[in-house]
Amino acid sequence: MKTKPYRNKFETRIAEVLGDRCEYEPKKIPYTTHRNYTPDYVGNHNSQDVELIIEAKGFFRVGDVQKYKAIRDSLEVYQQLIFILYTPNKKLRKGSKMTMADWCVKEGLDWYTVENVLDAFDN
Repeated sequence: MKTKPYRNKFETRIAEVLGDRCEYEPKKIPYTTHRNYTPDYVGNHNSQDVELIIEAKGFFRVGDVQKYKAIRDSLEVYQQLIFILYTPNKKLRKGSKMTMADWCVKEGLDWYTVENVLDAFDN
């Protein structure tokens, strides 16, 4: 049986019934949700054959961070998802220590403000 606690009493009971026949949460299985995304803006980088997929965000709704990671992972090699953040230092959600800008950096996504977004086309 598993050494760490189960998520709830129901899973604990199932583990007792299954015994050694199964492992509990032994691996992760990636899955894809097929949806369509309409970017706010699309432009071309000045010096490279890079298509900039631009999303303007004032805040992240519930589920947005997963959505944007899935979009990023679905792009072609010549496409780049970038954000224009209204308030980069706004917290991801209430009680979070991570800001919107922090999240972008953590996920390897470039972010800009209205004041410096033209840098995305030149860098």
